[in-house]
Amino acid sequence: MITSKKRNKHADLTKPKLGQFARQELAVYGTSCNDVKAFVEKLRSLLPKFNIGFADADHNENTENISGTHWQDQINAIQVTTSSANQVYSRRIALNETSMVIVNGNHFQADAQIIICNPEKENSLRKRADQLTNVVAVCTLDGGDIPGFVKEVIPHDQKPLTFDISDEVILTNFIRNRFLQPAPMKSLILTGGKSVRMGRDKALINYHGQAQFLHLYHLLESQGLEPYISCREEQAEFFEEAKCRTIVDRINGFGPLGGIISSFMSHPDHAWFVVACDLPMLDIEIIQQLMNSRKSTSIATSFQSPHDKFPEPLIAIWEPAAYMRIMEFVAQGVSCPRKVLINSNIHLIHAVDGEKLSNVNTPDDLDDLFPDLNA
Repeated sequence: MITSKKRNKHADLTKPKLGQFARQELAVYGTSCNDVKAFVEKLRSLLPKFNIGFADADHNENTENISGTHWQDQINAIQVTTSSANQVYSRRIALNETSMVIVNGNHFQADAQIIICNPEKENSLRKRADQLTNVVAVCTLDGGDIPGFVKEVIPHDQKPLTFDISDEVILTNFIRNRFLQPAPMKSLILTGGKSVRMGRDKALINYHGQAQFLHLYHLLESQGLEPYISCREEQAEFFEEAKCRTIVDRINGFGPLGGIISSFMSHPDHAWFVVACDLPMLDIEIIQQLMNSRKSTSIATSFQSPHDKFPEPLIAIWEPAAYMRIMEFVAQGVSCPRKVLINSNIHLIHAVDGEKLSNVNTPDDLDDLFPDLNA
C-alpha cells in the first residue's frame, strides 16, 4: 500500500540550544589574538568560580599535522589540541562542562559577538562584518567613543551594550547576567519501577493522606518546581487522569537513569530536580536545602548518603550538562546513575537531617519507618 504521509526518518528529539562550541559562547572581534587571550584571562580572574573555556587557533607554526584549535577548560586545566576544527559535534562534547566559551573571532565564529574597538584591526573587522549577526556588546578603549568603522559594521537593528573595557564592574555584571545564569529547573518524580521487592506499587502508598506520588507532586509544586511524573508508557494514562504532567520512559530497561535521560530528551535546556517516589520522609526543609545549595557549574548537586557516603542520585539536581555526560556512560555500558555521579564533577552536600533521605523499598523498610501502614 502506498501512502502519501511523510515518513520521519529520525527520532523525535528536542534539540538543546547549543552554539558552535557550547551552550553559552561569545566570540571576540576587533582586536589582536593576544588581546583576545588577555581578555579571556581577565574574565577568568574576575569570575574564578565559573569554568570559562577558550577556543583559539593553534598559533604554533612549528606544529606539524595540526591545523586546528585549542579548546581549553579553565577549572580542570584541560587543553585539547585537534585538527578537527570544523567538527562542531566534537567541539561541543569537549567543552560540554564549561560555563561558557570565549572564542577567538579572528579564527572562528560563535552565536554571540563582542567587539573590542582596536583601530589597528579595522581592516580585519571589516572582512568579518558578515559574521556579526548578534553583537551583544562593544568595548571602547581609554574612555573613547565607538569608532565610525565599528558603527558601520554593526547591523542597525542591533543595540549592543557599550562600555569601556577597563570597567571591570560593568564587564563582570554583563558576562554574569548574559551568559552565566543557572538553567531554569523542573522536577521529576521517578515512579517507573515495578516495585518487585515491595510487592505493591510504591508510588501509591499513602504516607501523608494521599498517594505518595501526589504528595511529592504537590510538595515540589509548592516550591515552584514544575513537577513531572516519570513513568512507563502503560502507567501514563493513570497519572494523567490524576491531573499530573508525565514524561514517559523512552529507553526501556535502564531503571531510574532511563527516566532521567527521558526528561532531558524532552527538555534538554532545563536542570532537573530528581526525586525517587520511595522517599516518604522527604519534606520542604530538604527540598529547600538542595535548591539553596545548587552549584550549576557542576553537572549535579547531590546529597551524600549518610549510610555509605556515596552521592544520592535520586534526590539530586541534574544540570543540562549532565545529559551529554550520562550518554558517555551509557555508551560504555553503564546504567547506574550513582556511578555517573561518583565519576563526575559534582557538588556533594550533607543533609540537615540524614534520616529524611531514608527510602522504603521493602516491606521490612516500611515496617521499620511506618509500622501502621504494613499491618
